[in-house]
Formats: sequence, C-alpha cells, structure tokens
Amino acid sequence: MGWFSLGAILIALSAAALVLLQLYRRGMLTPVGRTSLDDLTARIARFTEIRVPPGDGPFPVVILLHGCGGVRPNMATFAQLASEAGAMAVIPDSNSLRGIGYDEALQTVCTGAKLRAHERAGDLHAVLEFLRQDKRADSSRIVLAGWSHGGWTALEAMALDRAGNRPASLEEVPPNGLDGVQAVFTLYPYNGYPARSRRLPWPSDIPVESLLVRGDTVCDDAESVAVFNRQIKWGADVKWRYVDGATHAFDEPDHHPTSTLVFDPERAEVAYSAFKDFLKRRLRLDQGSAD
Repeated sequence: MGWFSLGAILIALSAAALVLLQLYRRGMLTPVGRTSLDDLTARIARFTEIRVPPGDGPFPVVILLHGCGGVRPNMATFAQLASEAGAMAVIPDSNSLRGIGYDEALQTVCTGAKLRAHERAGDLHAVLEFLRQDKRADSSRIVLAGWSHGGWTALEAMALDRAGNRPASLEEVPPNGLDGVQAVFTLYPYNGYPARSRRLPWPSDIPVESLLVRGDTVCDDAESVAVFNRQIKWGADVKWRYVDGATHAFDEPDHHPTSTLVFDPERAEVAYSAFKDFLKRRLRLDQGSAD
C-alpha cells in the first residue's frame, strides 16, 4: 500500500470519527441505559394505553408496538378493532417514555441512531410483566403486533429470548421470557442490519405472520423474505403475504408533511382484515376464555 493510499484512508477514518463525535454530542448515539425489570415495568406502565373490551374478563391481549415515529393515529384504529373483537389492546409508547417527540423520532429513531430494537425489547418484557399482574388480562393468551420498528422489536425480542440474551435496556435476562405469547403479527417490519433475526433463530413455538409491502423503500421486503426463509430452515413457523401498489406505512393516515409515504385507505382495509383474522385465530376469540 502506498503512502498516498494510506493517507487517504487515515483522512477518511478521521472524518468518520468526527461525524460520530458530533452525533454523540447531539445525543444521537447515546445508548439506552440498563435498568432492572421492576424499574422499567413501573415506568413503561405510565406510558401505556390500555383499552378493555366490554364484558367480563380476563381478556386475551394484543400488544401493539408502534413504528419508529411513535404512537400514531393508526394505533387507535387497530386498538378499536381489537376491542371490538373481544381482545384487550395494550399500546406502550416507547418514545414518550424517553422524552422523544415525533420530529426527533424521525431524525433519530427512524434512522437507527437512537433506540434500536435490542434496547426497545426491554419495554416489551416490562409490558408483559405488568400484564401478568393485571387481573383484567389473560396472560396465557397474548399476541404481539408490530409496525415497522415495532415489528423489528417483536422479532428482536424473540431472537434474544431464544438465545437466552438480555435486551440492552435490562440488567438481567427477563425470568419469564415470552411466556404467554402465542403468536406475532408484523406489518412491513425492519429486518436489515443489525437485526439479530439475521443470525439468531426464533422460538419454534411462536408463529409469525407478516404483511409486507412489495418494493418497500423504507424496510426492504427482500431482506424480510430472506430472514423469513432462513428462520423457516431453523425451525420457525413463518407465513407472509404481500400488499402491492402501496408505500411503507400505507395504513397510517397522518404522515409528516415532508414524507413521501402515502396513506391508502383501500389497502389499509387489507391490513385491518388480516389483523382481525390473526386475532380470531391466534387468540381463539370464537371459543371464549380458556378454562
């Protein structure tokens, strides 16, 4: 290697280091601190909306994991669908928990600079923990539904749980793991680098169903299919279907004014139908409460 090439490499490394330093100073690369499961459970409970259906409980549960922008209007729509079907809808707000507003989330969480899924997976375990203590919830019948970053979070939690690894936000491995989780439903999930699902298998007893956007320019659908096929080879139960002619987050009606993403009410109905069918089958809603 000549001196010129070596000098160019050193200059490039120095420039990259300066960029990383600036990002760090702006708080964009600061990792989430580790805490105890009890502490995170107490904190996330204050930032979680729960919708309980009419009637006598305990009710089966669906945990709705929002996308990178935080809790958006589509979460209320899916929560209403769940409630009408007889399920308790639980919506934890991981962004508000950390004081991250919508505009900041678009610049940091959505770019992967802050709150990656291996950190946010701790929030999911904290929600599961307080649901196990909630008499309104049937903690033996829980499903997860995740949108984009939320789908990444659900799948990341499965990979970490199967490997016996703790989420990056927790001091310890959650003692009850994903006990009670019956299935996972994801909409246009992220499966690119550094998702652990690319190299760690999921539990074989938690089926995964997914809706993908063909030609997704935000969360590459081809990467998801590659991960799904790899997981099937490793023994996972995975099924997916495509939504054509839509953009990422096609079911979200209130995108940022500068966004190129488009709400599509017709294709949103496809997502609503798939979600209701998933709940009915995986939570056995037509069979009533388990004896």
